[in-house]
Amino acid sequence: MKYLKAFLIVLLTTILVNILFSSLCYFNIIGNTTNSVLKILSILVLSFISGLYIGIKSNNKGYLEGIKVGLITILFIILLSYLGFNDNFNMIKIFYYFLILLVTIIGSVIGINKKEKK
Repeated sequence: MKYLKAFLIVLLTTILVNILFSSLCYFNIIGNTTNSVLKILSILVLSFISGLYIGIKSNNKGYLEGIKVGLITILFIILLSYLGFNDNFNMIKIFYYFLILLVTIIGSVIGINKKEKK
């Protein structure tokens, strides 16, 4: 259940933030390049927050919890990209997926270290 909560934090907030950024781009407040960068940064920040959340909720080995949440997020993005939008696979996306996984792991490690010891 805690993995579902952490994944939903990323998913729902990413959808809302991306709608906001797309609206700003539509009304020519920000440019296309800025929109793309903001979308990537929002997913990375939200992955960090979900890793932090799962790290605080877990008891030990925060990096494993971060790997689990990061892989769930990456799997969803891959399924949505390739099955939903027929998007091609390239090296930049591999780097992007690795970055999502790394940021989630770092967030979970920080989260487990910030947790109060009982």
